[in-house]
Amino acid sequence: MPLHFRRHRRPGRPAETVPPAGRAGWSARVPWDRTVRSAVAITAGLVGGHLLAGPAGVPVAVAGAVCSVNGDHSGPLRERAGRFLAILLGGSAGLLLGSTAPGPGWGQVACMVAAGLLAGLVGSGRAAHQLFGLKFMVLTAIGMGLGGTLPAGRSVALYALGCLPMALLIAIATVRAQRTVRAQRAQGTHGARRAHPLPRRPGRPAPSWPPRFDPLRDRRRRSAAVRLALCVGLAAALAQSLSPEHAFWLPLTAALAFRPADPSVARRVTDRILGTVLGVLAAAALSQLLAGQWVLLAVAVLVGAAFPGATDLSYALHTALASVIVLVLAVPGPPSDGATIAARLVHTLLACAIALAVGLPWRTPRHRLT
Repeated sequence: MPLHFRRHRRPGRPAETVPPAGRAGWSARVPWDRTVRSAVAITAGLVGGHLLAGPAGVPVAVAGAVCSVNGDHSGPLRERAGRFLAILLGGSAGLLLGSTAPGPGWGQVACMVAAGLLAGLVGSGRAAHQLFGLKFMVLTAIGMGLGGTLPAGRSVALYALGCLPMALLIAIATVRAQRTVRAQRAQGTHGARRAHPLPRRPGRPAPSWPPRFDPLRDRRRRSAAVRLALCVGLAAALAQSLSPEHAFWLPLTAALAFRPADPSVARRVTDRILGTVLGVLAAAALSQLLAGQWVLLAVAVLVGAAFPGATDLSYALHTALASVIVLVLAVPGPPSDGATIAARLVHTLLACAIALAVGLPWRTPRHRLT
């Protein structure tokens, strides 16, 4: 009599599932809604800035579009509105500070130190506070890089114009989602009422208030703010000594590479270097293909569409596409000479070295922000 053995799965081990393969699996991982919104927002910022202010207005409008794309995340309408308002106010304040900074010279260094200190204090709170601090610091460096080509008020208006398309797209998507949820709830409630009576509504729990946000009384946050100010201040001072006319790239890179609340400083710096190298080389290759405005518009659509997915996959890919946006779309006349490319790479390496020097000595558990 033959023996039959039954295979039993080990207890506690989940059943293996085969992931979707081919085009269906790849399509499921692509954030299609954010992809479309990003492509529309960045392209609209490029076209709107060029139509309203010419080539000089393109960098600020594209910066507003990119900042708004970075704040495009899921959540209730109130949270999305809070993030967008933080991006708008922080970037506008940074542009005002950077555009009115005296310079080139040590006045710009002092402005970057003040921006880093304020960003470190404010950016230690919730997500909206972090966005406000980061955009304030980044747009301060970009405002200093404008070199007086635009008045401060006009640059703020162009930045708000770059943020506007994404705000409209997010509002439309949120309203549609809320309508869909309300319709589903109405159908489910109607069916449940016919089958079962409504249960008694429980009492409303007492509201729980969040802890008071006071960065000046928190020693760890004060320490993080001082380190951030030191990082961007050293980068700005070094940039003034190397190339005062193009002194925005070095403090901008340092502001993006150094995060006081992020314990993986070395990993972030490595991704920043790799992404900048890839982005600068891609920008140099694309500069040979930009033979007209329609080609530039096509590049804006493609890069804008790839930006959300690249951000979700890797910080290095995010940095590479951000470098392409800055060097090809935002700056009139993309860099094609070797001297400009070499300068960008050297400034990136120096900024990342400063971020490592400032960030690594304090990487102890008692100094990490939670």
